[in-house]
Amino acid sequence: MTRTRINWSNAGGRWSKELVEYALDRYHRRHLRTPTVRELRAGVAELPSHATIRRMYGSASRMYEEHGYRVRPRGGQPGRRTTLDRDSGGRFLPKTAASSG
Repeated sequence: MTRTRINWSNAGGRWSKELVEYALDRYHRRHLRTPTVRELRAGVAELPSHATIRRMYGSASRMYEEHGYRVRPRGGQPGRRTTLDRDSGGRFLPKTAASSG
């Protein structure tokens, strides 16, 4: 018995770069962000698996770059950016009544 590689999507068709782009656009419209790598590894409905993304692009970051999305830095979280003040060493300063405006 020979093993064959299955390159089919959950919908029953092959993932092409055009289909991946459409799926990313659709996800972005619904959630107003791109999925994190953690979410991709866990599996996102209507997107290719993390293994398929790695096979097609090499990494999720390259997939985002190729389709025109901004790539978050490693560990970067989706959502609001932090507005906390930092000291000269880069440590976060506690919020004060004046800065919590």
